Amino acid sequence: MTESAVVSAAISDWVEAGKPAPTVEVVASVALEAMRRVGLRPADLDAVISTTSAMPFGHPTFLTTPAQHMGHRLAGKMGSNGLQVFNVSGACASAAAAFSIADSMIKSGKAKKVLVVGYDNSPRGFYFSFNSYLDTDMTIGYPLKVVGAVNPSYWAMWARRRAYEMGKPVEDIKELMAIIKEELSKNGALNPHARYKRVFTVKEVMESPIVDDPLHLYMISAVSSGAGAVLLADMDTARRLTDKPVKVAASAVGGPLHNEPSPRLTYFATAGGRRAGKPFYEWRKPIEDAYRQAGMGAEDLDFAEVHDTSAFHVINWIDQIMGWEREETDRLIRGREFGRGGKFPINASGGTTSFGEAVYAQALMEVYEIFTQLRGEAGERQIRKEIKVGMATAYGAYGSYGAIILERAW
Repeated sequence: MTESAVVSAAISDWVEAGKPAPTVEVVASVALEAMRRVGLRPADLDAVISTTSAMPFGHPTFLTTPAQHMGHRLAGKMGSNGLQVFNVSGACASAAAAFSIADSMIKSGKAKKVLVVGYDNSPRGFYFSFNSYLDTDMTIGYPLKVVGAVNPSYWAMWARRRAYEMGKPVEDIKELMAIIKEELSKNGALNPHARYKRVFTVKEVMESPIVDDPLHLYMISAVSSGAGAVLLADMDTARRLTDKPVKVAASAVGGPLHNEPSPRLTYFATAGGRRAGKPFYEWRKPIEDAYRQAGMGAEDLDFAEVHDTSAFHVINWIDQIMGWEREETDRLIRGREFGRGGKFPINASGGTTSFGEAVYAQALMEVYEIFTQLRGEAGERQIRKEIKVGMATAYGAYGSYGAIILERAW
């Protein structure tokens, strides 16, 4: 099987969401920058894979043709001629899925050079404030309509559930989340592409308004607008294009468990006090798949970029990536060993907490950071130890998951 590698990556600045933006122009500029860095033109590509949104967020059918065909619009805008174009939608895991398709195309020999792009201009406020005409089974709407639950409600229940199962007070996990916010904001303050470039102290986080206890406002990611582009090639081509190719050791995607396409509100709210045998196993499954593909384990990872729409997500991702007892995760966080100078750095980019969530581009921001860190090009936010292998993880609505492992290939 042919090896694949990332040869170039570029992202835009992440900015405030909800404002009109020249979508295709933003995506095209980032895509062309990624190609320019390795001397390629659109005509040199074999395929473009774009993340795509079917949600204009202003109409209850949630259907819009331009958003569904972002890849084709981009290909036409760049001047490419007749190449393969795919559009992929999987909520916050869209870019991870698009990346996996590109990786598979190269490893199967179907393509040699594939561009993966993503863009989102998220709506202000919480997602899915009403039900689509298409969702007659209420898979989206029942939590909102029955109990008024939006995303932070689930995250708060997850956090409380973890504290309960560990026999700890909720204040304990609240403190962990405040530490996470402070440490990741230190990284974001050094990232020129991040929307928030200041440090949020533990005290500030704990004094910010409570949204859903134990989640305070500063523990929850904002929504943003941003774009990313990643260029993949087969290893022979990659070595001709750059002297620092980053090998794709694995790219895995996952789906929901128990035929449950929405967050398992009933499980977390009514499990009757029983301890879960494998909590969040749907998060773990693509990670296990990625380890199998790469022939690696958690002990081989040097750092990770994880999708942190709330500070709780960081805690859970460490649990799942490392596959260890939760107490070890808590010790890692309290000792701040997840910082750039620690033994397992998390989100040296600053993470979603510093960028804000641009749903369909989020995983590309993570890949960009791992690519940049592995090549030693992260400047002030460069991880302070030698690194060879990094993982990116993604989590999206309806049970969309992704796990990508990248490693130095020089």
